[in-house]
Amino acid sequence: MLRNDETRYGSVAQVLHWLIAALVVVMFGLGWYMAGLPLGQHKFDMYQLHKSVGITILALAAVRLLWRLFNPAPPLPASMPSWERTAARVSHALLYLMLFAQPLIGFLQSNAANFPVVWWGVVRLPPLIGTDEPLAETLLEGHVWNSRLLLALVLIHAAAALRHHFLLRDDVLRRMLPSAPSGTR
Repeated sequence: MLRNDETRYGSVAQVLHWLIAALVVVMFGLGWYMAGLPLGQHKFDMYQLHKSVGITILALAAVRLLWRLFNPAPPLPASMPSWERTAARVSHALLYLMLFAQPLIGFLQSNAANFPVVWWGVVRLPPLIGTDEPLAETLLEGHVWNSRLLLALVLIHAAAALRHHFLLRDDVLRRMLPSAPSGTR
């Protein structure tokens, strides 16, 4: 099934969710790795890869958000308390916000630092702002702090999904897993 229904996410939402999740994990590893590299071609190449993956995440997040607008998420279990429903909505909104903000801040930081962003070595993206070293430093600091916030949100999201699966034993996680029909154990 391509579209979401009342019990689970469709295959399009699942593919987008897990692809973005995998790319975010790659970005954390790549970000930590490249930050410690000495100046040189390898570091430059890793930064270019980081930028390409970031722009890809931004594009996939836009597709995911558009898909979600036309394919609402399955309802949360009726047994969930209202505080938990609110927490789920807020955390999902923050995750979406970060999937847009983090790549955009990184892109603007590259612009301000006068480093080109060439998506997968093919498409040179036009800068949205001019060179501004003080702004570049501020944006870099924001990018680093936002990566920490994004990591915290991802860990909370994963912990909540695992709590639902292993402690509450409901279908919240299963409805985002491929070939795992809801209601089966």
